Amino acid sequence: MSRYLFNNLEYLKIFKNDLKTAIVTDVDGTISEIAPSPEKAVVTNTMQNELVKLKEKFSMVAVISGRSVLNAREMVGVEGLLYVGNHGMEFLKDGKLSMHPQVEKYLPQIKKTGQKLKNGELSCLNGLIFEDKGICYSIHYRLSNPSENPREQILNTLHDDPECKGLKIAEGRQLVELRPPVSCDKGTILNNIIEEYGLEKIIYLGDDITDVDAFNNLNKMESEGKIKGASILVLSTEIPSYVKRNSNFIVNGVDEVLKFFQWLSN
Repeated sequence: MSRYLFNNLEYLKIFKNDLKTAIVTDVDGTISEIAPSPEKAVVTNTMQNELVKLKEKFSMVAVISGRSVLNAREMVGVEGLLYVGNHGMEFLKDGKLSMHPQVEKYLPQIKKTGQKLKNGELSCLNGLIFEDKGICYSIHYRLSNPSENPREQILNTLHDDPECKGLKIAEGRQLVELRPPVSCDKGTILNNIIEEYGLEKIIYLGDDITDVDAFNNLNKMESEGKIKGASILVLSTEIPSYVKRNSNFIVNGVDEVLKFFQWLSN
């Protein structure tokens, strides 16, 4: 069961005092407040400054986001981090953009299907935001009327649409998403980063269903003695209760993530 982080900081001192520690974090809901629409979310100057301090102190700071990698880079706005977008399907490293080798063949289908959904029967639902992220296509229903059951309507439409066959239908906080059907999630990409960079100590922070894969992989690797890890969940009322069982520690919001970063960097 997750414990409140600030009552258990003694367990994190092994990370704070080791310059080889790596910090890996989600973006929306973790280092930026959730906004009504994706383009309105911001990473504050104060948070940016702390990320710079962490980058200067530790071996790595990486950002893994559901956003496109270029969008995540623009939003976070800190040079020298490892940026991973679309749930691990694209990287931005040393200014070079790379994509998971298996996703390219699905891009036309995802784009075509997303546009069809936007202009089709879902267009009658008020408040939906359709977001083409290149590799993935998101339908946000945060601004929709809950009485219209937007989540169910979106899911039913996607499952009934023959053009969605063969694509992966996934969910996040107040959104449903079309993704390429490849074996890639935040857990597998975290494992790849650990192996590629030879990481020994890692702190992972996230706030959503998609972060459970990373929490689980980190727990598994630590139980096997491969790494020292700590997973931190940023609590919200929008995530299922089971997500809390997969992390080591919990914090109450983005402000407490900032407070933790300040503790780490000092």
